[in-house]
Amino acid sequence: MISRLGANVYWVALLIFTFIFLSIPCEGSLTVIIPASRVVAVRGQPVVLGCRFTPDPGSDISSLVLTWQINGAKNKVVHSFYYKKDQLELQSKEYKNRTSLFISELGKGNASLRIMDVGLNDEDRYQCVVSTSAGTDRGEVQLEYGAFYTEPRLSIKSSTNKVTMLYEAEGFPKPEVRWLGEQGEILSANTELLEGTNGEEGLYFLRSSYVASSPVFNITFILKNQLLNQDLQIPVCFSHVDDPSNGAAVPVLAITCVVLAIALAVVSYFYYKKKK
Repeated sequence: MISRLGANVYWVALLIFTFIFLSIPCEGSLTVIIPASRVVAVRGQPVVLGCRFTPDPGSDISSLVLTWQINGAKNKVVHSFYYKKDQLELQSKEYKNRTSLFISELGKGNASLRIMDVGLNDEDRYQCVVSTSAGTDRGEVQLEYGAFYTEPRLSIKSSTNKVTMLYEAEGFPKPEVRWLGEQGEILSANTELLEGTNGEEGLYFLRSSYVASSPVFNITFILKNQLLNQDLQIPVCFSHVDDPSNGAAVPVLAITCVVLAIALAVVSYFYYKKKK
């Protein structure tokens, strides 16, 4: 009974010691570090996927093998480097002439990848695989794609008993759209999104309209692109006035209200750039 108990204690102690030993990193072992596991890229702009590794102080990059890839069903090679130079024979064709490494920084452990002219198809989970004489390790980063919505284009149709206002814009991903009344109440509106219209892949075409029964109103159109922290708020002041020349009702739009929306769009853009 005692000997069996002693044997059990021995094996438990051995397992604990093994776990502790394996948890302690060995000096000179290779470790890959991903600074940001999620990166947001803007349509048509370059993006850098960060990846760092512990360089071997006792050797140059002659033993370095670096591969950026997409695993799973797609199984794509995005960029490869070994024998101290880029090796792009197996690179997937959609990345041709669009990727590069920071070659001068490789010896310092910088394995980051730059992708130019980002599009919707670049959105994926990327894997950075690094091998040196010290070992092999890997890390993953999720690339998300977005496009700032264009300044909404306004068109107005008015009749004797109603006014229809329509805003149109393009961007990505699906936005949050609201129309607010003068007291901040949510108004009933019609919004539709069309994807890839006119061959523009990676863009949603937004059409949002509101029908007002009153000839005088102050409303606000709000469009938010949460992914890119874009917030467009466009106050619109509309009224009918009598034209003294013929007594007809003439619609008047207070264009000055739209200036605020442009300013908000600019502030939103620079806020996003600062966060990057």
